[in-house]
Amino acid sequence: MIYFETELKARTYECDMYGHVNNAAFLNYCEFARVEFLGELGYSLQGLQKAGFVLPIIKIEIEYKIPVFAGDNLIVSVEWVRRGKSSAVFAQKIIKKDENKTAANVTITWVTTNLDGKPIALPEALLNHVQERFNELPPKAHHPKF
Repeated sequence: MIYFETELKARTYECDMYGHVNNAAFLNYCEFARVEFLGELGYSLQGLQKAGFVLPIIKIEIEYKIPVFAGDNLIVSVEWVRRGKSSAVFAQKIIKKDENKTAANVTITWVTTNLDGKPIALPEALLNHVQERFNELPPKAHHPKF
């Protein structure tokens, strides 16, 4: 399984008038974890561009389960669950560490593009980094559109 997790703490400025972390902050938590995951593979966002590709998000689905409050310690996971020719899907979870409860389930779909925004096949270099780090590749999607 291609799985990565990182930790962070919810901050006061992310809270809304109800006193819990605003829904939009969950997107930042997921982005943080994905960038950390790329770092595990030897890539920075600038490194992707130097390699001639980027990984823009094309779809996000979030299922909010329980609220998060300032000071909560969080575990944010990234699991690469499938890949197509140029796109892929990550399943992410935001977990309240001290309670061991899932605060949100997130599904992220992204596509690989060149620097002009045109979709390209998943780069072999990226897949090679995944293979080296996790000793496996993400499963291929069976859906013809993917």
